[in-house]
Amino acid sequence: MPRRFLPYQIQNRPEALAGAGRRFVLVLVATVVGLSLVLAAYFYVQQREYNRFSFQNIVWEGAQFRNEHQAFRAALLEYLNGTSGAGVEEVRRRYDILRSRLDLLQTGRASATYMADPDLSILLTRIDPIVRGWEGRLAELFAGSHAAGDAVAVAMRELDADFSAFAAGVNAIGIRRVDDARERLGRLYNVMIAAGVATWLLVIGFGYALMRQLRASEAAHAEMRAMTADLENARRQAEEASRTKSNFLATMSHELRTPLNAILGFTDIMRQGIFGPVGNARYEDYLNGIMKSGQHLLALINDVLDMSRIEAGRLELAESQFDIRQAIDHALDMVTVTAQGKGVALDRALPAILPPLQADERLVRQMLLNLLSNAIKFTPEGGRVEIAAALLGEGDMAVRVRDSGIGMSDRQLQKVFEPFSQGDSMRAREAGGSGLGLPITKRLVELHGGRIHLASRKSSGTTATLVFPAERVGAADSTA
Repeated sequence: MPRRFLPYQIQNRPEALAGAGRRFVLVLVATVVGLSLVLAAYFYVQQREYNRFSFQNIVWEGAQFRNEHQAFRAALLEYLNGTSGAGVEEVRRRYDILRSRLDLLQTGRASATYMADPDLSILLTRIDPIVRGWEGRLAELFAGSHAAGDAVAVAMRELDADFSAFAAGVNAIGIRRVDDARERLGRLYNVMIAAGVATWLLVIGFGYALMRQLRASEAAHAEMRAMTADLENARRQAEEASRTKSNFLATMSHELRTPLNAILGFTDIMRQGIFGPVGNARYEDYLNGIMKSGQHLLALINDVLDMSRIEAGRLELAESQFDIRQAIDHALDMVTVTAQGKGVALDRALPAILPPLQADERLVRQMLLNLLSNAIKFTPEGGRVEIAAALLGEGDMAVRVRDSGIGMSDRQLQKVFEPFSQGDSMRAREAGGSGLGLPITKRLVELHGGRIHLASRKSSGTTATLVFPAERVGAADSTA
């Protein structure tokens, strides 16, 4: 027999495993996203630093500044010496290029780097006014003053040391920045290695957690399979027990009903005095008591027998077409004496013409009798019970029994169709009954493909409605 599991014994619930899996995935995704954002931010900062400073650009600018100074001096000396290769335009062009290089060093992208270095800043401060002052000298030279050109040439020779010092200082800055770049690259490699290690650790952790979760899921599925097998076995046992119970009740009810009918028959013979008087009036009272008790016991046995036959699937319909009004009248005749004894009025509200009903007439009368008996049982003296029938819009036929009795609460309504359950236990014990009337009625009407609807309010009465499907309702050929 499979192991039985109670809810608190299930260690690995599927919903708990699913929640743990979702949380783990969220943590993993958040970690990976966070690590990616950190790496992206670090790379962005490094890229900005690289864009802000380029070793090649700075060294090239420093070297070009010195080279343009030498090119300008060479062009000027050729012009002063009368060499055919240099003219006024060439000297002017070279001077303009030198001036543009000076402006670029002071206002270009790398100007902050030059000005931040004290030595380079001093050199530029000294070179700038001298170079800019050559513009006037060149104008005098081109106007015919050879002495102005010589003065510029002398000044340029004196600035050779400053230009060389500037180029050397720029090279020194470049070397320092290269060293810094190497350090940043080393740090970047370290970060990448750390990120790789962290990623591998996450992958390993994810794999380990996934394996654990898979094992837990397999264990949970094994538990669920065991529980399913256990429940299936319990269901089969319950069905077998139910069939056994139904068969036992059917057999025992039959065995009890046979001698009980004999007791009732003999008692009735004695009451009628067919073979002579009893002889004592008190015996007549005892016989009446025996008769009433026997009839009550027979009714209970009949209910149990009917319920057991229904549950065992042994009840077969003997269908025919009949007038539902006659069935209602027959049921009213059977409960009239009981209603009069309780002081309950019976009302009949039927249309002049109703189509015949295709059903088991005996079972329909039993359903009507059950509903009327229940209504009378729970209606106090002075109350009313009404039975009515009508066709519904969809072609179904409805039979309604309404009383002005004690009614039921919503909680009682939920249990009233359960076998051996009674709406008001105290009143039911006072009135008697097995608690099978409504359950039997429900199963009988469902056996016909119909349904029963019960509406009730505490202290406001109850309305029970039987609805037979349209395919069981025949043509209207009966008379009033």
